[in-house]
Amino acid sequence: MIRLVAYAVATIIATLTLRSISARLISYESQEAVISFAAILGVINAFIKPVLKRLTLPLSCLTFGLFALVLNAGLFYAGASITPGISITFGGAVLGSIIASLASGVIFSVVDER
Repeated sequence: MIRLVAYAVATIIATLTLRSISARLISYESQEAVISFAAILGVINAFIKPVLKRLTLPLSCLTFGLFALVLNAGLFYAGASITPGISITFGGAVLGSIIASLASGVIFSVVDER
């Protein structure tokens, strides 16, 4: 449960940061759209991402971990595509996934679940 909330908070931070950088990277219609996007991406990151990481481990090893960035960006883009009221470019998804990863790392280091 802590992971789900941490991913959701990190997604909100990434979305608002991307919007402040450039309105072309991401656009949203309302605050409710951002919150629903955060909830959807939190669920995706908590339940689907670990399975995909294990499945793509050989490809990640071959690319020295760079495929993990592609996977994160793809999941960020997929979450935005599912959420009504959110539109994002692929560059925005890459930058958003980097920001969300950094924010979730900081959140996990502060609130450790062990």
